[in-house]
Amino acid sequence: MEQTYENRKKQLLDDLSNMSEIAEEMLQNAIKALDEKDVSLAKDVINRDDVLDNYQVTIEEEVSRLLSLDKPLTSDVYNNVALVKIAGDLERVGDLATDIADTVLELKNEEYLEPLVMIPELANTVSDMLDTVLEAFVTRNADLAEAVCRKDEVADNIYDKIYGHSIKLINESEGTRNINQVIQFLNIAKSLERIGDHATNIGEETIFIVTGKRVKY
Repeated sequence: MEQTYENRKKQLLDDLSNMSEIAEEMLQNAIKALDEKDVSLAKDVINRDDVLDNYQVTIEEEVSRLLSLDKPLTSDVYNNVALVKIAGDLERVGDLATDIADTVLELKNEEYLEPLVMIPELANTVSDMLDTVLEAFVTRNADLAEAVCRKDEVADNIYDKIYGHSIKLINESEGTRNINQVIQFLNIAKSLERIGDHATNIGEETIFIVTGKRVKY
């Protein structure tokens, strides 16, 4: 029974690791597709969303089986629930990357109104947050996870600047197309900001798994 439990626990962690790699790759490709107007890459991001969804379902089922094998330790229950939460955050990262890719397709025939100065900055920030927090989870590094959580404020501040700039552009815009494009880019920025939130959630769960302490940033 013990060997079966350990094997299934390893499989769960392997699946979560695979899921994290896909989510991170989807985000990076969505950002690249936006920057380069790469329709093919945007479609690839959209097509991979189902793979991520399937991993989430598989992980939830694996946790259910683990918890039903025998009377688990309380620490194992908490850890497994945390893994389910992390899988949920990764699934949402995939959804948000897909939203960005969808917008790339919608704008494929349009010239961007102006250089996307702050959106790449926000994209780089949240991409780094996600990359680092996944490293923190794999290496069980609570300090690294905490550093990611604290960086969420940086992402929020960049988004606030983008929001303010977008409102200014809308007020100055003379055409419906221009307003629509500004709103589309604002939605992209919001998706990126929310990805930062999910990276923070993963950081909080990582800290809990490693230290047993609940924190909220």
